[in-house]
Amino acid sequence: MDKIRWGVAGPGIIARKFAEAIANVPSAELIAVASTSYERAGKFAEEFNVPHVFSSYEEMAKSDKIDAVYVSTAHPFHKPCAEIFIKNGKVVLCEKPLCVNEDEAKYLLSLAKEKGVFLMEAMWTRFLPFIDKMHEIISSGEIGDITSLSADFCYFIEREEDPKLFENSLAGGSLLDVGVYALHFAMEVFGKAPAKISAKANVSDGVDLHTEIKLCYDDGKTAELSSAIRLEKPFDAYIYGTKGSLYIPNFYEASKIILRKDGKETIFECSYEGNGFENEIIETMKCINRKKFQSDILPHSETIAVARQMDEIRRQIGVSYPFDK
Repeated sequence: MDKIRWGVAGPGIIARKFAEAIANVPSAELIAVASTSYERAGKFAEEFNVPHVFSSYEEMAKSDKIDAVYVSTAHPFHKPCAEIFIKNGKVVLCEKPLCVNEDEAKYLLSLAKEKGVFLMEAMWTRFLPFIDKMHEIISSGEIGDITSLSADFCYFIEREEDPKLFENSLAGGSLLDVGVYALHFAMEVFGKAPAKISAKANVSDGVDLHTEIKLCYDDGKTAELSSAIRLEKPFDAYIYGTKGSLYIPNFYEASKIILRKDGKETIFECSYEGNGFENEIIETMKCINRKKFQSDILPHSETIAVARQMDEIRRQIGVSYPFDK
């Protein structure tokens, strides 16, 4: 695999996970960081031994020192930041959600296609080993026909721990932060978008603190999902079939699957290396080397489908952002 030189745009907490992971990926090299705060970028560069520091995204995007960029800015800045790099021909792996709404996602993906540049939403869960094992079990018919699933990603955090989560102007709330994991999980299991969505939420100051979602499909299947930033629940998923079920603890970073059938449990270990971000980096690099503009594992159509679902959920729970049309 050809060596790929990476930059990071937005050196926050998630960018640190990316930097830790990329050190474990052969043929990948983190050589640049950019931020609106040069001091912040400098501290990140010092911590991870990154040789090139840029005081603006535009400056790094125009540089010939990088081939690809990981965009990890706050949600509303994904689109304008990624747009800068796409227009300068740089590969973009953009932290989830790709954009704050469907219109922005469509624009960005259309721009990438027009420019012939690879772009992917960094939904790292989709690339973990448990996904392949899950499909293998389902395809075997071991649990029969899938009828429903549930997935919860709910945690409790104080405002001062991460203020942006409580700011409507920064697209805060649980849905875009962690509900997106559950929606992507349902897309992965059922392979399509729901025919009907029902959602209710506890909304305060324009952000959803806790959201409950029910998805109904045209073949009668259902999914019940929840997200929260002010409520603790296990981060677990269940897939129910006519002959048995799958229990997936910590589904967004799962390392095992438990098959329950006929009163017995069978455990499938699905361990992964590092912190799990390695897999999405490897997928991006494979696509670059194969001169592909989107991933077969997470194609643009699925990113748009999930964005559309989040727009509908927000419409139902009464959450809108200043950048919505």
